Amino acid sequence: MSRLALFTRYDSLGASSRLRFRQFIPFMEKAGFEVAYFPFFDDGYLENLYAGKKRNWQQIAAAYGRRIRDMRTLPPGTACLIEYELLPFLPFFAESVFLKKHPYILNFDDAVDLHYARIPLLKNKYPRLITNAAGIITANELLTGKFGGYNPQLLKLPTVPPETIKPGKNKPEKLTLVWTGTPVTYQFLLQRHEALLLAGRKTDFELLIVGGDPTRPLSGVNCRYIRWSETAEAEALSAAHAGIMPLPDTPFARGKSAYKLLCYLRAGIPGIASPVGENCRVITGNVNGFLVQSDEEWAEAITALNDPSCREKLSAGAILSGEKYLPETAAEQLCRFIRERVFN
Repeated sequence: MSRLALFTRYDSLGASSRLRFRQFIPFMEKAGFEVAYFPFFDDGYLENLYAGKKRNWQQIAAAYGRRIRDMRTLPPGTACLIEYELLPFLPFFAESVFLKKHPYILNFDDAVDLHYARIPLLKNKYPRLITNAAGIITANELLTGKFGGYNPQLLKLPTVPPETIKPGKNKPEKLTLVWTGTPVTYQFLLQRHEALLLAGRKTDFELLIVGGDPTRPLSGVNCRYIRWSETAEAEALSAAHAGIMPLPDTPFARGKSAYKLLCYLRAGIPGIASPVGENCRVITGNVNGFLVQSDEEWAEAITALNDPSCREKLSAGAILSGEKYLPETAAEQLCRFIRERVFN
């Protein structure tokens, strides 16, 4: 049995931790790994954050204490799969003594290195972590190119949706769109408020918002807010005709994975997305969705989907595209990479 420790940033409520780590544990165990799972923050921390509460310093201190304890009690030589870093906002040398005793792989789905770019004590932390790692896993092409300059042992692994997300058979008569995300990423949807208002003047549609922030409503847009859960997300995706993913064109957004779009494709629905970063590699215009920029282009794309023949054509393209993003396929690639990099 090969011992493997997973050090994640969050627990089950954190999308990146849940989808890039937790969902693969059964596959890892089946592949012969003995897995130990160590989240930094617990779900209570994210619940408070998503509810708009101030950061709780007692929770943060407890997270550091828990992480240091887990690091100290891990048997030397145990291989580690780490989400970003072990100790956020602490310099490389705070982790280096531990990492010298353990082969490790780093897993990235965001350009988190940008957070430290202007902090002298931390700006070289990720380059040093990456250089000394046995391997690097990235969710998109931008991160692959950026981190490949420090370490050539790379695996590009998109953040794949869970098995619960699949095409739905019964759709409502009215054009139904869906957006799914956290209160943090909800700001990107708010930035397209005018586009949605313009689309609403052209065609009648309903927007299902799974997660988000109901305290900041999109006034004038026909919306229905749904509290996030895996079941609620899967049901909303199966009921929708298309999904939307607006993004600003910023350095951080360019380094994001296109997870929302992958969810839409797995659900067999086309995506309407901003032409930013990985979105451009996932969506092919007029095949499995639309890449749109201006408010007018967003409104035109939504209006086009009111035509059932257009929806049928793009949904067929979405289903074909979605077949590439299966958990079992990603798990097989992940387990092979881990075994090659730290157990051979």
